[in-house]
Amino acid sequence: MKKKLNELTPVEYLEWFDNRELRFEMFTTEGNRKAKSITRRLIKKVFGKQRITQSELEQASGKLLAEAYKDNRYSEILDSEPPYHIGHYTKLALQIVGYDFKGLDVESKVWEYIN
Repeated sequence: MKKKLNELTPVEYLEWFDNRELRFEMFTTEGNRKAKSITRRLIKKVFGKQRITQSELEQASGKLLAEAYKDNRYSEILDSEPPYHIGHYTKLALQIVGYDFKGLDVESKVWEYIN
């Protein structure tokens, strides 16, 4: 029987994530790769050895999204669709390791990093 995504181990989930061509609804293939890279970094942070708080995860995602937004090639990263997908895959990772971050908003801290 095939496991649901939230029933995978962290290693299995990263393998699944890495081996899929996921769409983040960016305008370009390069943009989709950037969004996937940001998501992977957040997933790795969730799966890290140290516990993480919701605030720390929102700070990390805000910083990564702001860096991408400042690069004209990825300015659509803050449209509604890319953060939704980034949040979706990050929330699955959170479920896998037992975090219950109600109301996680991956773009809530982004403007703190945009000058």
